[in-house]
Amino acid sequence: MQKIISKTDYLVWRDCMHNAWMKKWKPDIYYALPLSEFDQHLIATGNQVEEKAREYFGNGILVEGRDEQALKKTKEFLKAKTEMLFQACFSDGTLFAAVDILKQGNDGELYLYEVKASNASKLSEDYGGEDGELNEGDVIVDFRDTKAVEKYNKKLLKDPHLFDLAFQVYLARKVGYKVAGAFLVRLDKNYVRGESLNLKKLFVTENVTKFVDEILPSVEIDIERMIKDLNSLKQPVGPCCCIEKGRSKHCTTFCEHNKEVPKYSIHDIANIGKSKKKLKELINSKIYDILNIPIDFELSPKMQKQVDVHKRGKADIDYELIKGELGQLQFPLYFLDYESFNPAIPRFAGYKPYQHIPFQYSLHVLTEEAMKKGDEPEHMEPFFYAGKDDPSPLFVADLEKKIGKVGSIIVWNRTFEESHINKHLAIRLPEYAEFLQGVNSRIFDLMKIFSKQLHIHPDFHGSASIKKVLPVLCPELSYKELDIGNGSEAMNTWNKMVTGDMSEIEKKETEKSMLEYCGLDTYAMYAIWKHLKSIV
Repeated sequence: MQKIISKTDYLVWRDCMHNAWMKKWKPDIYYALPLSEFDQHLIATGNQVEEKAREYFGNGILVEGRDEQALKKTKEFLKAKTEMLFQACFSDGTLFAAVDILKQGNDGELYLYEVKASNASKLSEDYGGEDGELNEGDVIVDFRDTKAVEKYNKKLLKDPHLFDLAFQVYLARKVGYKVAGAFLVRLDKNYVRGESLNLKKLFVTENVTKFVDEILPSVEIDIERMIKDLNSLKQPVGPCCCIEKGRSKHCTTFCEHNKEVPKYSIHDIANIGKSKKKLKELINSKIYDILNIPIDFELSPKMQKQVDVHKRGKADIDYELIKGELGQLQFPLYFLDYESFNPAIPRFAGYKPYQHIPFQYSLHVLTEEAMKKGDEPEHMEPFFYAGKDDPSPLFVADLEKKIGKVGSIIVWNRTFEESHINKHLAIRLPEYAEFLQGVNSRIFDLMKIFSKQLHIHPDFHGSASIKKVLPVLCPELSYKELDIGNGSEAMNTWNKMVTGDMSEIEKKETEKSMLEYCGLDTYAMYAIWKHLKSIV
């Protein structure tokens, strides 16, 4: 029985043929694991951006469904010279594609627009034309910097978005339509929202027709191979191509095709995915277990240290360097953690696409006197805001009241608090710029003790995440029992609270869970600091 193959199937196939086959023939295995909170967020973001793009283009007709009726409706609309369609459907009986936005010219030529919830290249410019109207051919990559353009072109020719669009162009032409243009619609990362959302400034449209035409011959060859692969009744024999990638790049069904690879393997060695030659050497020698890596196999110092610690089954701790790092701290100690939400579509004035909205923080404060007495740190009244307006002004004002002018501010991964939150808050709220700059100047990143491998344990599995470090150093503490157990879940939960239909009772219970999660983050930092202090 021949399977209908969608453009999504094609993208999965390009990434991993084995995984695409499982998606078509063994969906129970492919979809066995529920979508993570992060993946759910990506899907919701994509849907929201596409909805706004339809609003931006305006006056289009939405083709409902993905069935024969949708195909029939698309043909009818195009035959009736309908100017714009959303989710127009094409199929040749084997392949299927839905086009985000389709415009039809006077001569029946089609212009295909693929909407992506990603930021456009720096070389992309907002569409030309002082009338503010979107016209075919208006928008193109700015070709003023030859070297930059050459680099951009090479990158674009490998962009999955381009192959997504090429599949649609190929299919539309195959079923008899003249496709005159192909465009990517993305977000302008430099757009700053005013009081209202300006969609003409938010979106950037890139004319990528010539790039699509350039890759179409290879896409056509791909499609022929893919049809053969995905219509075979025989499950492909492993290993899959993902075996030559780092852990984060593995396909959904990796374990199904690579049963000889242990749960903690060479793929978990820090940055091994970027050292493709080294990873391939190990794979070619059928070495998957870290314990089997030869003594004389050349690795970077960081990689080698992780391997040695795993082989010995014993922690490697540089007591003097840790003592030196902790010796920089000045009391009182402020253990600080933020929670935020970063929507693709700026929600409030002053925000750019994907800029973080800080809505919660937790703060544990330890004075030198309390430490000497053996007392626990004080958990300051936490800040949590679930109103529909921008939490930033209240967030910073509250923080300023609780953080004194002296003392180290301890975080985990300073880039987030320092760059993603504080620097942007200082721009949006200049009256707090001096305070926020002072906070940044006092930040101490506790994570660097682990990311620099001053303390490395076999059970960290090469990670410096607090979720990996905490259960090893402080096993009495755990995120597992919490209703909300990670940052993505906290982020999505807050968004549901402020945009969804939660009852007041549900909101109160949810707020309690949010406070527990963020509170554990800061207490966990204190507990880890205390453990390190005790061993040095």
